[in-house]
Amino acid sequence: MKQRSTEIIQKIIRQNRKDLFAENFTAKYKISTRTFRNDIKEINSFLQTIPMEGIKIDEDGKLVIHDSFDAGKVKEALYGMDVYTYKLSQEERQVFILIELIQNSHYTTMHHFAEVLLVSRVTIMSDIEAIKSILETFHAELLLDSGKGIKLVCSHEIILQLLIYLYRKIAINIKNDGYFQRMILKKMDITYSFSEIFTHAQEYMKVNNLVFIEDVFYDIVLYLFTAFNFVNNRLVGREKVITNKSELSNMDHVMLYVGYMLEVPVTETMVQRFREYIEENKLHSFVKTVDEVELYKVIMYFISKIDEKIQLGVSDDGILIDSLLMHIKSMKDWGNYEVELPQSHDTLIDYKQLSQQVEDNADILERFLGYDLSDNMKKSIVIHICVAIIRNQSYVPKLSVVIACPGSMATGKYLEAQIKNYFDFHIVGVLTANEVIYDLEKTNQSVDFIISTVKIDTTKCKVLRVNPFLTMEDLNMIQREIFKSQIAVSPAVKIKKKCVLDDIERLLDDEDVSDEVLEQMKGILNKFHSETEEKKNSIADLLSSDLIVIDDQIDKWKEAMRASAKILEEKNAIEPRYIEKSIAHVDEYGDYIVVSNGVALAHADKNSGVNEDALSLLVSHKGIEFSEENHKVYLIFCFASTGVNEYLELIKCIVSIGKRPEKLKRILEGHTKEEIYQEIIYD
Repeated sequence: MKQRSTEIIQKIIRQNRKDLFAENFTAKYKISTRTFRNDIKEINSFLQTIPMEGIKIDEDGKLVIHDSFDAGKVKEALYGMDVYTYKLSQEERQVFILIELIQNSHYTTMHHFAEVLLVSRVTIMSDIEAIKSILETFHAELLLDSGKGIKLVCSHEIILQLLIYLYRKIAINIKNDGYFQRMILKKMDITYSFSEIFTHAQEYMKVNNLVFIEDVFYDIVLYLFTAFNFVNNRLVGREKVITNKSELSNMDHVMLYVGYMLEVPVTETMVQRFREYIEENKLHSFVKTVDEVELYKVIMYFISKIDEKIQLGVSDDGILIDSLLMHIKSMKDWGNYEVELPQSHDTLIDYKQLSQQVEDNADILERFLGYDLSDNMKKSIVIHICVAIIRNQSYVPKLSVVIACPGSMATGKYLEAQIKNYFDFHIVGVLTANEVIYDLEKTNQSVDFIISTVKIDTTKCKVLRVNPFLTMEDLNMIQREIFKSQIAVSPAVKIKKKCVLDDIERLLDDEDVSDEVLEQMKGILNKFHSETEEKKNSIADLLSSDLIVIDDQIDKWKEAMRASAKILEEKNAIEPRYIEKSIAHVDEYGDYIVVSNGVALAHADKNSGVNEDALSLLVSHKGIEFSEENHKVYLIFCFASTGVNEYLELIKCIVSIGKRPEKLKRILEGHTKEEIYQEIIYD
């Protein structure tokens, strides 16, 4: 089948069979009805090989699919296509020819290509002329011998560049569900898949806190994919393997780690070529090693600046900060989509203002990350903030949802974890797709909608179809559904709340029962407080009273930061350069270390002179002004981490102090180290 016919049968598999009309396909492909009927004939010939009943077109132009049509069998047959079944396009033929020329060190005849690709010799000659133009840009030569055929002549480095060029065309840009790509990759006998290498590179990136702009990360993985599948090629001779004595950069270690995971020795030549690729494509400026705590604080600062304008309380949303941290660090797909949001009159969100605030403050993230945020990145941030606003609207009830997956509970649980990260739903359960409706009917359970990774045919409940790894389009769709529910139920919730409050007020106005009601309410509150045992928070894990400094004389922020760190220097937990690096960050990025009202957190990365995990505190009762907007800071924590342990809970605990004015007030009422310490370590 040709490319268009393959696309058509794939759409038939995916779409509802009741909605298939010839005119939809003729309009999409800008073809005549006669041409489309020829495509259907070609599809029917393919179906006969399975074997399976063909597709018909009735007098109204509707496609009639026989009941025996088995989508699974059709997919299996499609994935098994070869050059005899799938007719390559001109571009696909050229890729095919180039791959064979790279693989074959001898001459290949025109007749061979014509015979294999089922085209004329004239067509092959035309393809060769186009290939020669491609090779010129790589400074590669194509030798033509009338008696022998054609042969590619170039260095190993050029072959590597050519393979990257070809892999870029076939490994990621999948059309027709990847039939051509599967065919070519099978021909090339790929040892290590792109996804396998991507996973290993991503693991290294997470462990070492490397952040890449998305396209750059793809380019790096693409190179590694090419290098590791080319390394066993017969053209590569014996080379010196990297040893512990070799001097390596962080980027070199990415290749070394992937090689270790694939059990492939990495040679000095491989590393040198990788360095040249990074340098030639100027990828260094888009790769940054970030400290997770620093990134967390920068994101908090970014959100707080936005919230100053929109005044919707998102700066207090820990889930929003966590999701953006995960989003940036784990390289989740920012997506290529257009954001669809409800009309502004439906909610309290002014989308135009929110988008403008993200645009105006994007430089906070850009300065730290070292690259500009794309439009899609900014749209993604808008979506995250919108989700947070919905989550924080107190009058919106918690919606009940069921998560459905094809059959593997692992897929469902993974989706559940993502859903919990973004939305505050009551998740009734994680069920397989074929049992979800039956289980809901059997238990008489009421849910607002089902979130499923597969199609579920039912009219009894709204089904939201999503990807196993949630995209921004998925989040956008779920958000719209929440908006609809919000609009539908919020008046009823307000009425119920008013009824309850009216009932309580009437009871309290009745002298005969008011005392009894108050006693019962006190009993409930006392029981709640007694069950909530006071426990030490995570600050107590690192901070002790002897690591607290009280100084009411300091009035300069740099001096105060140095004073907060001095006690850690004396303990040899950090070197003097550590706090200087933290001060330099404030000079560069602004008051992002002021993590909440009256509280600052000085911190630098583990490579700036950290000997052990440590935390100290400087207390100033009169307050210290920082550089921007007269921030008064009363508590300056100095935190150092070797990077072995995760301390995000500690950071959140420190942040929470400034978000609870009564807590901060009680701390500042303490005048001894022990009094302050006892107030800080208990929530």
